[in-house]
Amino acid sequence: MLTNFLDAWRGAVAGELCWLGREEAPDVLPVVPLEWDGAACVALPYRHVDLADELRASEVGFAVTDRHSLPAGEPGRVGIGRVSVVEDIEGDVFADKLLPQELAKYPPSRALVDTLMLRRENWWWLPRLLVRLERVERTSELPARAEPGDALLLRDGVELRLDVVRAEDWGAEEIALRSVSGALLYGDGASAIAIGHDYTRPDLERWEPWARRGALRGDRLTVSERIGAPVEKLEPYGLLQRLRRHRDLERTCVEAVRRAERSRR
Repeated sequence: MLTNFLDAWRGAVAGELCWLGREEAPDVLPVVPLEWDGAACVALPYRHVDLADELRASEVGFAVTDRHSLPAGEPGRVGIGRVSVVEDIEGDVFADKLLPQELAKYPPSRALVDTLMLRRENWWWLPRLLVRLERVERTSELPARAEPGDALLLRDGVELRLDVVRAEDWGAEEIALRSVSGALLYGDGASAIAIGHDYTRPDLERWEPWARRGALRGDRLTVSERIGAPVEKLEPYGLLQRLRRHRDLERTCVEAVRRAERSRR
């Protein structure tokens, strides 16, 4: 099972990083799966550096549920354990150990740092928060997210628990969920998040998550926060959207690096 998890992670284009955040609020972030010296890892852009303490303090799950990242008929996989977190503000470790993998899996990085000239121009894309699964404490299978409206469900608890769920109406204030595996959800009123994500293929230029956060009781999620909505098929960005996305990405990464530099003085 451990080998199956790492094989799935190694071969995936898209994965999910799952943890219990501040005040035990569960959280999920879509990520590019990478491998560092035989261990599953992710290299988050430095705009996510504020997550470092949360990830160090939490049990963390590395999941693959994306149907496009799994062989036909294969289930999703999740590996759970404790992580090490490296704030690679210079980007040296990332560039040396992990960048070739990201360039192979994630085409937008090629447009930013595929050559030395591009790396000098887009230096802010190299600093990373490196999160490595140091020891896999347990693994499990999950159904693949086979439909655009399928979501990965993570709820608060003594340990991380993940399910893949569907709903008739993701726009409702109280959403009736159904586990794709057929298992009962048994929500006890604790906080939970259901998140789905999809990307344009093969360029991955547009990668859109959507989520519903709230309290899960039984199989019903009472929504307190909603982000986006599932769509049947993503359309590529137009020119203005592409420029706005690039400016926002650069601005937030540069701000995070500058804050970190000031804190070191």
